[in-house]
This record gives sequence, C-alpha cells and structure tokens, in this order.
Amino acid sequence: MLGPPGSGKSTHARLLAEHLTVIHLSVGAALRDEVAKQSPLGERIEATVAAGELVDTADVLAILETRLVGATGSGGWVLDGAPRTLTQAEALDDWLDDLEAPVECVIALDVPDSEVRSRLLQRGRADDKPDVIAHRIQVWQHDGGAVLTWYETKRRLVRVDGVGDVADVARRVIAAVERF
Repeated sequence: MLGPPGSGKSTHARLLAEHLTVIHLSVGAALRDEVAKQSPLGERIEATVAAGELVDTADVLAILETRLVGATGSGGWVLDGAPRTLTQAEALDDWLDDLEAPVECVIALDVPDSEVRSRLLQRGRADDKPDVIAHRIQVWQHDGGAVLTWYETKRRLVRVDGVGDVADVARRVIAAVERF
C-alpha cells in the first residue's frame, strides 16, 4: 500500500489485511517501535524522521526482515509504508523474490496535496509540523513518483482514489484488489 504521507496507507492496509485474512505490516509502526527501544538504530531513525527525511534502505529492510519472513510463512501480508524510494523497491523486490514471495499487487492511494496537509495537521504527531509536512510531500512527489512508475511498468500498480470516508475508500481498495 503506497501513497503520500497521511493518505491512509496504514488504515487501508489494515482493513485490506483483515478482509484477506493476512498479516498487516506497517513500516511506520515498526520504525516507531524501534525508536521506542532507543537502540542506536532507533536513535538514527528518530533523527531522520524528525527531519522529514526517508529512512535508509538498509535500515528499513533490517526492520522488515523478520516480520516479512514470518508473514510469508503464515500465508501472506499487506505492507504499508515501503518502499519509499526506487532503491528500496528494487531491493525489496529482489529480497522477496529470494523468499519466493514476490509482490503481487501494489495499491497507490491517490490523495491531493491539500488533503494530505490537512490530514497531517489534524493528526498531531510530533513530526507533523508544517515545514516537515511540506518537505515530506515534496520527497513523496519525487521519490514516490519514481516508485509508482516502476511498479506501473511491472504491471503491478493499481491506483485508488483515497479521498472520502474510510468505508468508501476501503470498498474501493478491496474492489481494486479483487479486480487485479
């Protein structure tokens, strides 16, 4: 599940995972868990996120490794919050191919920047400050756009309108996956 910050990735990934009866893996939650542990990796992640930057590919994959292996062995997963860069997409796809669990479908939640800004300001997390939000949107437009194009060329991308109430967007996501 991909989309700009505040697009509803975690909410809709969780709902889709429940519908499919598979595991929901949130990269954001995993990163926040690592930060809460106050490990050296967590401290590095905290500083990166606070600046509105993207977490290094190796760090993201290190956090996901155990979780994805376990989820793959239990019948599947819906991942949200990764990949965020083309480098992450390529590394993640190679790694998942090695696990014999390739990415089947990528849902992109389309949400306009103005809606993203509004949602993030209402959310009230520590890293949701106007200047950081503006930077995160800019990073998504640059890096996220390349990821979406890459998955589109692989014929794995499905775009879904991410604006509306949660139930309507969830129905659109489920319908898109079922059509895929």
